[in-house]
Amino acid sequence: MLLREIDEICKKHHLRYVMAGGSLIGVVRNEGFIPWDDDVDIYMPRDDWDKFVELSRTEFPPNRAVQCVDVDREFTNTFPRYADTASCAIHKHQLIGNDKAGEIIDVLTLDPIPPDDKEYEKYRTHMMIYSELVNVAFVYGNRWEIPVTMYLKYLLSYHILGKDRTLKKLEKIMFSYKEEECSRYAMRWGGCPFLFDKDMMFPVKYMEFEGIQVMVPQRVSDYLIWHYGDEWSYIPPHDERSSHAAITVEGITYEELRSDYMKKVDAGKIRRNSVLRKIYYLASAKRRNRLHRQRNLLQAKCVEMELEARIKESPVSLQEMVEKHQFSALNELFEKYFQLQLSAEFIGREDFRNIYAFYHPILLKAADDVFFAAMMTLLYTERAAKAYRMLQVKENLDRLTPEMKQMMDDIVLFRKAAGCYEKNEKEETERICLELLGRYPDAPGFLKLYCRLVMERGLDGEDTSEMEAFLEHALAVFPDDGYFLKYKADLLLKKGEDDRALNLYAEARKKTNNGITHLEIEKYLKSRKLGALEHCRSLLESGARKESIAWAELWKELLPEDEIVQCCTWLVRASFADTAEEQERLKKELGQKLQDYRSRQGEPYAEGREILCEALTVLLEKMGYSREQAGLAVDMELAAEQAGLETIADKLCRLNENGEASAAVWKLTGDVMSRMGRTERAFQAYCRAMEQELPCSIREEIRTIILEDLYQGGRKVSDIAQRTDVSDYIDRWLGKYGDSQAVQRLIKEIG
Repeated sequence: MLLREIDEICKKHHLRYVMAGGSLIGVVRNEGFIPWDDDVDIYMPRDDWDKFVELSRTEFPPNRAVQCVDVDREFTNTFPRYADTASCAIHKHQLIGNDKAGEIIDVLTLDPIPPDDKEYEKYRTHMMIYSELVNVAFVYGNRWEIPVTMYLKYLLSYHILGKDRTLKKLEKIMFSYKEEECSRYAMRWGGCPFLFDKDMMFPVKYMEFEGIQVMVPQRVSDYLIWHYGDEWSYIPPHDERSSHAAITVEGITYEELRSDYMKKVDAGKIRRNSVLRKIYYLASAKRRNRLHRQRNLLQAKCVEMELEARIKESPVSLQEMVEKHQFSALNELFEKYFQLQLSAEFIGREDFRNIYAFYHPILLKAADDVFFAAMMTLLYTERAAKAYRMLQVKENLDRLTPEMKQMMDDIVLFRKAAGCYEKNEKEETERICLELLGRYPDAPGFLKLYCRLVMERGLDGEDTSEMEAFLEHALAVFPDDGYFLKYKADLLLKKGEDDRALNLYAEARKKTNNGITHLEIEKYLKSRKLGALEHCRSLLESGARKESIAWAELWKELLPEDEIVQCCTWLVRASFADTAEEQERLKKELGQKLQDYRSRQGEPYAEGREILCEALTVLLEKMGYSREQAGLAVDMELAAEQAGLETIADKLCRLNENGEASAAVWKLTGDVMSRMGRTERAFQAYCRAMEQELPCSIREEIRTIILEDLYQGGRKVSDIAQRTDVSDYIDRWLGKYGDSQAVQRLIKEIG
């Protein structure tokens, strides 16, 4: 694991880094990778990175390298990477470069920046030009409207003085600030340097990630709220999940990919076209941004007029709805306003694509009372960070009323409370929460932070009265919020009402997509999982059908991504599959599941594979196979290589030779021969099986196989007959059944 290697080197040599971006969300919300995220991002101060580069000569494992333009002028990105050079993973911008490629961890360097904004703007301008020269595949400067003349000046220097001397000129300007003299960092990423206060990042803390203690920012919650909003802990819908695009090929190195598959790429032509593209975009940036703004203002006017009309048509005034906390109705009223005003097109984001709009936002026109009602709606629908951003925009472009200024200060106070909670400063956290709840009664974000304090006191002590009173109030206000339902389940558990607690945990999980709540439920349940699995087996042994099925349904809801629990639900289904149709369907599903598990490594998959094998064995015995025959069928599902199938075929052959042949043995012989591609022998075995007494379920299996073959063969006959003589194909197809009379007898028998 590349991260583990970086972590070990940094800890050994007292270097700093912190987990960042989606990787940090994974640390806090999943204690590991976000399932749909496929990379790791870390921040590292520039001084520490320079030392890390020096250590690359002596401390790196084999097939590892740093990739950065400081070391390799051919590298095509402005931020460094730690790479596995024995693998093959090439990002789009690397296709026309010669830098090393492979599986990587992005190391986003933190460059020290003085508090003077003019110095930051100077750094930023030169960083844009630097990025344009290093990475020809992207255009950066148009996001800041960097003068095209400045780019051409350095491009000319690039061609006259050379790349190295030109980049050194820029580096001397950008990296001239000393860390001890600066109070903030610029995070160098994709030509969009974000600004952080140093004390947000350091000194570091430690949290768990995939079994190791990794470094995280000092103010984790503050960073995540700043970067993602206060809804960062919520799991996004499937259509909002994104990962990174790279060309990856297993079993070869990136050098082999370049030499074998990329010979026809005309890198020179692509570079020339890219430079021309940059010049065009930089020269046209002001005009294009002006046109985008005019288009956005037209959209804004439409939404402003519609919002005004909806407010006039509303039977209840905005003030009355705010006073009565009718924020669901207000959220519906402001739906289109929020959709446009909170979009990246209008207020931007500090990311690669939307940075221009962040510094040039558009504010829809709305009366002060309307704007304040909208901000209260955001606050009461757990979007405090978006309310803060909107208040910032209004302050910069218009003005704030005293109550708006108070709300802005209170959101900052809320972020401070989250930081105090992280540092275990419980009294200060509680003081701030009560102050905020005094001004914003039952605001869910504030209430949930205070909830943690109340619950921790109650769960750690003997008196639960405070917990009970708080939860009664919270669930009266938010009866369907899984966050509070989870704590209600904790309370039931403390009282010894385990069954009720488990059912409430399942309900809580369904009623929130808060990843922290899911993680807390899972951590508790995993400690009880072993006992739950033993209970499941005891229910199966006693034949308690209703209780076993209820157990399976409950635990599948409680731990939907746990491999062992999922496999146990298959065992329960197999144990009570009674009809031939259900058994056949389940057999196919289990076979597919076992094939999926063949290539998976790790303890949960090994244990899960055993349970799936047991489930299939139980099912096959119910279908009429003996224990030995069921074992051979299971082995067949697990056999990945031809040699394994040959071994199973030999065992079945010996059973036939020893006079132990039965209809089931002939059926299994047909299956293994079919898997090995010996179709004629397979159907001969199926026909032998049909000649004997068969359990209904096994007979139905063979009947399905033969009918499917006859159907597909018949379709192919029809297709071939339209083009040529079909007799040869018919002979080959039906020959495996014997003569025509044998086919007719078989059809009659299975019909």
